[in-house]
Amino acid sequence: MLTPQAIEDFKDFLDTNIAYAKVTVNDTEKKIPIHRRERLKDGRVAVYLNITPQAGTEATIQRVQLYNKNKQLWADKTENIELSNVQEGALYRFVFRFVEQEV
Repeated sequence: MLTPQAIEDFKDFLDTNIAYAKVTVNDTEKKIPIHRRERLKDGRVAVYLNITPQAGTEATIQRVQLYNKNKQLWADKTENIELSNVQEGALYRFVFRFVEQEV
């Protein structure tokens, strides 16, 4: 069984290796930085993205992806998040939970 330290090391690995995101909004892909990283009280790891479409327009967030330092895809989520009369953008969050199970 993994020790609590091993699980923390996996969380640290995730934190340090996610480098950036790509989002597709209105059929246009754009590379964006990670806005914030957080360890939630329940032990999960959260990665936040600030997705800011062009102000004053309608926008649909269609895809959100996370990439590692080697430019390899780590997480990929298809979405259909519609924004109307966009003023600032949307805060998007990936949450990762580490669970050890005996099989």
